[in-house]
Amino acid sequence: MIYFIIPAFNESANVPRLISSLKDWSRSRSQPVHLIAVDDGSTDGTGELFAACPDLPVTVVRHAANRGVHEVFRSGFQAWSKLPAGPQDLAVTLEADNTSSLEILDVMLARAREGYDVVLASCYAPGGEVVGTNLFRRTLSFCANLILRCTPGMPRARTFSSFYRIYSGSFLACAMQCYGDRLIEESGFVCVAEMLLKFGLLKARISEVPLRLDGSCRVGASKMKVLRTIRGYLALFTHAATGRLAKPMLQPGPEEPVLHKAASGL
Repeated sequence: MIYFIIPAFNESANVPRLISSLKDWSRSRSQPVHLIAVDDGSTDGTGELFAACPDLPVTVVRHAANRGVHEVFRSGFQAWSKLPAGPQDLAVTLEADNTSSLEILDVMLARAREGYDVVLASCYAPGGEVVGTNLFRRTLSFCANLILRCTPGMPRARTFSSFYRIYSGSFLACAMQCYGDRLIEESGFVCVAEMLLKFGLLKARISEVPLRLDGSCRVGASKMKVLRTIRGYLALFTHAATGRLAKPMLQPGPEEPVLHKAASGL
């Protein structure tokens, strides 16, 4: 089973196309999927659109008010942990705005099945690119990526902030057990980079697949506030450099076969 964990806030203009794409992908590959949609206080019927999906199993988690990306991922992972997921199952996180192209999903899944714990969709990996986004946002994104690349302890990778990832079920369960409530502590979009940093402390085996990130596929503006997020990245850098980043409360034992020496997999 593949579980798709989808953060969504006021994405009613994008959800129908996303559901249709996931449905077509699942049908064409005879691959069972389960959607976990986290509606972060939407006021435009986003949650209702997911709940009304007739052809795919869907778990909808609703926040009464907008609580932020960090709370969305907490809720999504908690919902995933309560479903009957096995160690061979995979969890895919992706944006609800259709900027996460399913064209590379097969390659990402193949990497995960090769034994990688985390597979990143990377617009900065060789062959990846960013289109449909203005120069100002691309420049700020580059600066943010540079900050994260220099953050002490960050795994060797080219992208850090993309939602679009695949986790092996056994590794995600292990990470949640090892960190408990401290897996996600940073607020907003920064939490995605924070998780990657903490996965590095667990010596996760990481691979990247090039992504063509096309902002023109999105209806409406991005929800990310770039300058606020860069300030958050600087705070994360400071926490890592000064030793204030949470360490695993538990260390995986020798019976945990999903933990390997960190690598980029490129």
